[in-house]
Amino acid sequence: MKPLFEKIPQRDSTREIIMNQFTKMIKNGELSIGDKIPPERNLAEQFGVGRSTIREAIKSMTSMGLLEARLGEGTFVKKVDSDDIKQQLQWGLYLDPVPFNELVELRMILELETVKKAALNRTEKEIIELQSWINKMKEEGKVQRNKENDLMFHMTIAKASNNKMIYNLLDLIRMSLEEWFENVLKEPINVEESIDEHELILEAVIQQDVVQAVNSMRSHLERGEQRLFQQINQRRY
Repeated sequence: MKPLFEKIPQRDSTREIIMNQFTKMIKNGELSIGDKIPPERNLAEQFGVGRSTIREAIKSMTSMGLLEARLGEGTFVKKVDSDDIKQQLQWGLYLDPVPFNELVELRMILELETVKKAALNRTEKEIIELQSWINKMKEEGKVQRNKENDLMFHMTIAKASNNKMIYNLLDLIRMSLEEWFENVLKEPINVEESIDEHELILEAVIQQDVVQAVNSMRSHLERGEQRLFQQINQRRY
């Protein structure tokens, strides 16, 4: 009988390759939801690795929601909940944070492209939604609410870009962005400046002025970076 899985060259990262083979087979339909996977011993023989490596890979895939262990029955392929996986990734990025300067760089890369596409693809409904988040920032006095309004303005820009991948990438770092906004929006002057900058971005998006939309977003992100590091430095002294 032909084995399900291929042996792994010793030079490769075995756990990741095992997981990649499993996910590829699930995606291709070679493993279906509810299928029972072979025992550890059989998998170890097919992959040509130790049982401890198989155990680690199964544990990781179970944590990710790809597999499900049933007491006394074995391990089975589970229906993937994409929202659960996204939340795990969000928490992973939040609990193992990158330096803020790297977060700043990532935002610059993502959001300049995002606002460019939003200026071209926005709908009237999204314009109304963007204006509503600015209005809420003007009305709210609480940091908690304002950070949510600020975040939702940027997520709506991402939605207006009509590129789901860009939206999902920004969504993965939303918890880090919330922490950023919470730090910055404690100062009323920062809230006022941020509102003014959002209005300039929105006006460019409404006019479908791509150049001005990108310039306004770049200026907003640069000022946001300055405000963030100013708050960080104040906490140090």
